[in-house]
Amino acid sequence: MNYRISKLRDYLFEIINVLTTNRRYQINADFLGEDGDFSLDKIPTESVVTKYITGKEIHRDVYSFRSRKLYSQDTINNLKNIGFFEEFESIIGSNNKEGILPNIEGIQSIECLNCGTLNSVDGTQATFDIQIQITYQETKREEVSLWKKLL
Repeated sequence: MNYRISKLRDYLFEIINVLTTNRRYQINADFLGEDGDFSLDKIPTESVVTKYITGKEIHRDVYSFRSRKLYSQDTINNLKNIGFFEEFESIIGSNNKEGILPNIEGIQSIECLNCGTLNSVDGTQATFDIQIQITYQETKREEVSLWKKLL
């Protein structure tokens, strides 16, 4: 697939593989599965960041990257959960500075807009969330009007 979200997902798999060693994780789209899986959900935001008089436009996509983890009164386990997102945010920041970006046409940057936070707890499971933004130059595709299609 040539969608930005699927290319971002591929990029995030590489980071997850660095941070975890014992298990293959799934990164779903708009669906948070079992313990340890992740979901990449697009957040509705204003897409256009900057418009230039030349016609060039800088756009952004904002995503919620969520995970469900085991949760308990065990401090060590809970510190590991938060520590995962601290490391995740650090890798994204370092990669951005070094120009290691998702393979998305026109991409200019990737950044975490916040640190990973605990969103909800349901018994022994907790949902954590971090927002990711990509900024890219939009490439204009030739627009074909309905009128031209009818001719």
